[in-house]
Amino acid sequence: MSDLLYQAEAVVTDYWRGRLAEHCAGGRALPRVTHMAFGDGGHVGSAARPAPAGRSALFNERLRVPIASKTRPAPTEALLIAELVAADAPGMAFSEAGLVDADGGLVAYRTMAPKGVDVGEVYEVRSKPRF
Repeated sequence: MSDLLYQAEAVVTDYWRGRLAEHCAGGRALPRVTHMAFGDGGHVGSAARPAPAGRSALFNERLRVPIASKTRPAPTEALLIAELVAADAPGMAFSEAGLVDADGGLVAYRTMAPKGVDVGEVYEVRSKPRF
């Protein structure tokens, strides 16, 4: 059993909006969201960096983990959960997270105050983009 470490609404990126528009116009199928990426570049000192929709990558990605579960809590929301294991990120204090699709594109992005994971612990990290 894991503890909930963090849940946040994420900004849907321009990349994903473009893929959705292309799909709606009869273009390529949408790739599945497969991973959550974590990095330590979401803060500079005590100030959070902005999370604009134009981001195409994390500022400083350090770890990418598979999505553990996906749900749809409301008609315009998706809730994706990943498990962050301390052994995979020793000593890391993450301050940014992003959802990544099967093509490697950044689907949604969020910055936050730095958060660490203690040795021997597993935490759920939830990201909820709203469409």
